[in-house]
Order: sequence, then C-alpha cells, then structure tokens
Amino acid sequence: MITIKIRREKMNAVFMKHHLKGLPFDAVIHHFSKKDSNEHIHDHPFSFTTHILKGSYVERIYEIHKDGSYTSSLYHRSEGTSHFVPANTIHEIIELPEGECFTLIRPGEREKETYFYRFEEGKVFTRKWNQRKFRELIR
Repeated sequence: MITIKIRREKMNAVFMKHHLKGLPFDAVIHHFSKKDSNEHIHDHPFSFTTHILKGSYVERIYEIHKDGSYTSSLYHRSEGTSHFVPANTIHEIIELPEGECFTLIRPGEREKETYFYRFEEGKVFTRKWNQRKFRELIR
C-alpha cells in the first residue's frame, strides 16, 4: 500500500506549494490563484520538469549576454504540456489566462543558489534569495 503525505507551503497570498511525499519520485504541485504583482524575477536551485495540469500561464524568460545586456522572450505554457527548465533559467510568470493554474514539478538535484533579478535602465541587478539588497551584476 502506498501512503502519500502532503505538506502545504504558503509562499504568499496567491501561490501555494503542495509537497508530495511517498511517490516513487519527488514532486510538488504549484497552485497559482492569480498573478502576484510583487513576484520577483528569479531562477531556481535545481533543474526541473513542469507539467501543466490545469489552466495555463505566460512566462517571460530573460537571457543575460556576456556583454551585460539582456533580452527576453514570452512563452504561453498550455494545459497538458510539459517543459524542462534548467536551474539557470531566469523567468517570471506574467499572466494566468484562465485566472489560476496548477502545475506538477519534478525537481532534480540541487545545483546552485537561488537568485532574484531586476532589469532596470539597461542594467541587471541581482540578489541571493536570502539577501535583501540588490547589487548590479558586472560581467
């Protein structure tokens, strides 16, 4: 008999994580109830595969170039699709077309620290997840 335990983690008023324990693999269900206006642009400590279970989202993915400049692209992630996300992917969710979205995350092993980013006036600013102050990223 398989016993699945669920641990809930409230990230903020509109984002809840449900950690699933007891499966043959690690998994987390993310529930976004609306776009968080305070959401930071971020990367992750691990690569992961995300499966869009219900709803969809639009994300902006940023690329920082060697000369310090950056570009971004928009992607609509639709219900029923899956996507591999490398740990160094810098992104933010900018829209929930159906008003909410459920995803199943299958994380890999920890690879790095999590960083938050700001892109202002052609410059890139960053901070570790546990720091308060952003600093300009110099390449």
